[in-house]
Amino acid sequence: MNDKKVILITGGASGLGEIIAKRFVSKGHIVYCTSRNIKSLKVDGVNFIELDITSDFRCQDVISKIIENEKRIDVIVNNAGITLSGPTLDFSVDDFKKILDTNVVGSFRLIKALCLHTPKPGLVVNITSLNGFLSFPNFGLYSASKFSMEALGLALRYELAPTTKVVNVAIGALISELSKKMAHKPAREKSLLLKWLLPLTDPVNVSIVLDKLINAPSVPARVLIGRDAHIVNILQKMVPSYFFDKIIFYIWNKK
Repeated sequence: MNDKKVILITGGASGLGEIIAKRFVSKGHIVYCTSRNIKSLKVDGVNFIELDITSDFRCQDVISKIIENEKRIDVIVNNAGITLSGPTLDFSVDDFKKILDTNVVGSFRLIKALCLHTPKPGLVVNITSLNGFLSFPNFGLYSASKFSMEALGLALRYELAPTTKVVNVAIGALISELSKKMAHKPAREKSLLLKWLLPLTDPVNVSIVLDKLINAPSVPARVLIGRDAHIVNILQKMVPSYFFDKIIFYIWNKK
């Protein structure tokens, strides 16, 4: 058994955050999960704590309470986030501010509050996305938030080393996202080839990778999860930009 760690996961009430939390609990770690509403939440072994991640005071208070209880926080997983899809200019300025405040600034608040305490965290995991290095049509605001999280995580990786390791975990489309309504027809539904080539990722696989990361002696700047994330990353590096641009236009315009 690895050393027991105190782990804070934001957005751990359901979906990916809950699956990650259950894996960490099964490994014997002390797990705290945040949510805006915790009244009806109950998962064996998980300590739920109410948090509005857009509030400076609440972020500071939550960090202080966990450290008061456990004397430290070893790992923070910045998973909380919201998704907006649709024509970018159809959204309001307030919509843009809200998604940035939740997906990026909220993580900044928590990391900043945590690093004011001693001991410093051993690991910061930022859940970013395939959309953090490729901006798809109708995901302009979401991609902007994830690009920003990638940039923030990379800067902190160098600034907080060697005490604190920082890794961005860029995940492709998840199976659990199938139920979400899209403003457009997903690429996988436009082509059988894309459906085969870019399968959806099982959230359990994400939890397995994170379990390995929290025990690793070192972590890379970015970890890709999902075949779609890996393939897009390779194409961006190897295919001429003008040709890659044509691929995106073709997929976007295909009925």
